[in-house]
Amino acid sequence: MVVNADYADFAARAEKFRGMHYSGETLLLPNAWDCVSARLFEHAGFPAVATTSAGVAWARGYADGEHIPAEVMLDAVSRIAAVTNVPVTADIEGGYYRNDPAAFAGFITALIRNGIVGINLEDGYNHTENLNSISQHSNLIAQVRAIGTELGVPIVINARTDAMVLSVSVQDRVAIAVERASAYAEAGADCIFIPFVPDITVVEQLRQHISHPINILITASLDFAELQRIGINRVSTGSRPHMAVLSYLRRLASELRHHSDPGILLSADVTYQELNSLFLM
Repeated sequence: MVVNADYADFAARAEKFRGMHYSGETLLLPNAWDCVSARLFEHAGFPAVATTSAGVAWARGYADGEHIPAEVMLDAVSRIAAVTNVPVTADIEGGYYRNDPAAFAGFITALIRNGIVGINLEDGYNHTENLNSISQHSNLIAQVRAIGTELGVPIVINARTDAMVLSVSVQDRVAIAVERASAYAEAGADCIFIPFVPDITVVEQLRQHISHPINILITASLDFAELQRIGINRVSTGSRPHMAVLSYLRRLASELRHHSDPGILLSADVTYQELNSLFLM
């Protein structure tokens, strides 16, 4: 999509984004699903924006879990990066081409050339118990790092492990996550993303055993203030913002259908002019 990639600008954004993981404060990272949600997050003052694979897939008419074609995901996140002025990190699930090194390299190269300065790369398959081997996922991470180095863009790699979905004891899940975190960090990951952590006690155990920056996904059982206290570097909202918007839309649709009063649409606190101005750059 980008004809003349500004690698110097991309590199600066990547370095800025990496620095947010070492600021001493927990980075609350919102996940956008399209251009307008990304711009609204930026307009609200967030220093960086992530994408949600689920939200992008749903918005484009696909189920989550690598059902969206890689080229459709590439187009979606590239457009988000093109219209924002803050670092954008993309959730690319398992990379779509985890078993095809050449295609994977082409996909990562295209992401960087289109202004993506960070990625989430997961070792799981759609929240199932099938995980990449440690060596396979480490090789993917190392490949991303090498491509970024070649292009002069130190892309921020958020290596995700789905160890917490395994049907083993909590302590075994912690041990697996710690083992994978160490290997992924050695391969070149900048941050370790561990979603679906059951409670704050487990988060504390992970923090004690992982020296690299840690990314945690928000859940009802994890208090943000506690995550800050523990020293978690990054907290992601995942698909929750999109789900919150869709929850409101479902209620609105029901009211509109059953009350047949389009007047309920006139109480929005955002105007056409405000939204349109987000893209008059």
